Amino acid sequence: MSYTQRETPVLAELCTYLVEDHYGELAGRVYSILARYGRQTLHQMVRNSYLNRRQVSLGIVTLVQSHLIFHSSAVSPLAYYEIDWQQSYTLVRFGKIVKLVEARFGKNASTVIGNLLEHGHTRIGDLKNALFPPAEKDDHDEDEDEDEQVVNGTGLKRKRANGTHTNGTHAKVNGINGLTNGAFDGATVAGAEHGGGHDGSLRTVEEFYDAIEVLMQNGWVMKVDPIQYLGAGDYHQIAEDRARQQLWAGDAPPGIKAKNELHKHTLHFKRSIRDAWSEPPQFLPRKRKGNEQSNKRVKVNGANSWAAGGGDSGFGSALEELPIRLNRDKVAVAMRTEQLVRLVEQRLGPTTARIYEIMIRSVESDIPRCFEEWPQPVDPKATEEEKAANAPPLHLVTAHEVEKQTKDFDICEGLDPQAVSKITGRHLDKHGKLDYPVDPLTLGHHERLQLVHTHIELLSKDPFHFVTWHSRAGHSQWHIEFDGIAKGLIQHEIENTVQARNPQYGLKLVRALRRKGKLDERQACIAMMMPANDIRVVVNDLTVQGFIQTQEVPKVERREAKQSVHLIWYDRQRAREKLLHDTYKGMIRILQRIAFEKGKVQLALSKAERSDVIGNESIYLTRDELTQLNEWKATEEKLLLQLEREDDLVAVLRDFYGPLISP
Repeated sequence: MSYTQRETPVLAELCTYLVEDHYGELAGRVYSILARYGRQTLHQMVRNSYLNRRQVSLGIVTLVQSHLIFHSSAVSPLAYYEIDWQQSYTLVRFGKIVKLVEARFGKNASTVIGNLLEHGHTRIGDLKNALFPPAEKDDHDEDEDEDEQVVNGTGLKRKRANGTHTNGTHAKVNGINGLTNGAFDGATVAGAEHGGGHDGSLRTVEEFYDAIEVLMQNGWVMKVDPIQYLGAGDYHQIAEDRARQQLWAGDAPPGIKAKNELHKHTLHFKRSIRDAWSEPPQFLPRKRKGNEQSNKRVKVNGANSWAAGGGDSGFGSALEELPIRLNRDKVAVAMRTEQLVRLVEQRLGPTTARIYEIMIRSVESDIPRCFEEWPQPVDPKATEEEKAANAPPLHLVTAHEVEKQTKDFDICEGLDPQAVSKITGRHLDKHGKLDYPVDPLTLGHHERLQLVHTHIELLSKDPFHFVTWHSRAGHSQWHIEFDGIAKGLIQHEIENTVQARNPQYGLKLVRALRRKGKLDERQACIAMMMPANDIRVVVNDLTVQGFIQTQEVPKVERREAKQSVHLIWYDRQRAREKLLHDTYKGMIRILQRIAFEKGKVQLALSKAERSDVIGNESIYLTRDELTQLNEWKATEEKLLLQLEREDDLVAVLRDFYGPLISP
């Protein structure tokens, strides 16, 4: 469920571009109708478009399968459709999501995630059959049944001596062949011979099951529930009906206190329903480890021995029927980790960034989302014990836990030589450097622990306060204030943008207003130590751009400029929304530029994509066509890199701290 935000026309245009690029013109046109008119029924969509009912229905099927639109018939007999803006924007992150999963869980997990991104959701059994299709038997093979065996648990025929496949079993199954439009590389569906070849992708069904189990245990894959198709209003209505049924047997709340109690229970039901989606199922115990080789088994009636949920599999028949999809909240958590590590690397060096990455990764699996969309209301009359009980849990990390994972790199790098000398007992030369390098393999446990503690202290003393000291238990405990860091990141991005647009006095004015609050012109002159004429120019510029706000308060009844007080103030939330709006605009222009540059070389691209030309470009393409293709690849790489940077900015402004609502 996406939190409430302002669906601006710019965001609608951006998402329409993405949907059309990934799912074709028909789905893009149906999506644009909902983006333009809002919540619609099928009849209204047909009436508001130049498409017939069948075309609109086909487009809706594609969008519903990919979870790009909500649909509901609980409120009325008619089914209403509305856009899921958060899921629609996620289309731009498909390649990034696959890379994040591959960096954490390996190539097998990224293959599974890639197919879930392609198809929206699927049953575990259907995805397994698509990745490892059961062999088909014909009359030509009836006399060779004794040669049919289960190879590595795939339930497929052996490879023929001449290296060919029978009945074309190497072809694509159900059209699953990786993400469209080059969203990621290498995460394609396995072939029928050995489930992915030797490129590091899935080879056996057991690897597929292991990848599914790891992803579900870590919260990256969640169960599909019909409630997930409901819009925010319908979802709230269901939770409120359940709360009313529990409290007053379906009756209306009798008073103000009862309404507050209803609101509290409604939020509780919304959280409980959502959290149940991410709870992993109970996997059956395995008889052997996943990295052990399986013996060949004789195939029974041509069926895959894993499909029945017996043997070594941790998946029973019920789990085979379980529909799954990507958990979008974990993507934001992983992106936050990557951005914080990059920021630490820029400010404190790669070694300290590695220490910080270890700290965040150790608690990342216990963090389901970046922020709570439906927090429990704070009771002003609650005691300190009750407030502490309702407070979010602290994810603590000790220096001892970090030290165990730092034995594969030099932890002395990035530290002051004086501190290293004090810990290790080495001497410094006259230039303040160590006499000879410190071998990290010769360091004792206590020395390594002190060096790790020094890195953590650097993180805590940084202006961003990447970590916060908690207690001395376990060789000092630390926790990460993600909300405070996210606020600092938002302010940092706003200040960078203001400084780039008004490099002389813009940043100075924003910081003065943030520190002092609302100021009139005279107070602003004192705070900035500048004349009024210079301040007026900066104020007008930043007001037009939307980064600061102005207000005219009349002193007398009649409205006159001389008899009014002109106040200036800075609102971080409004500046955040304005910068996010401008970022959406920039992403639209990048997508338009990509389409324009691609149109210039469309003839050469069409020729290069022919099956007889692929791999033989130097033979069939002219020198000018090769030059055009090389220039297009370089241009596309630059534009996609800029698009990725814009997406990182969107994540900082929208996904790490929320909700994105102005009071």
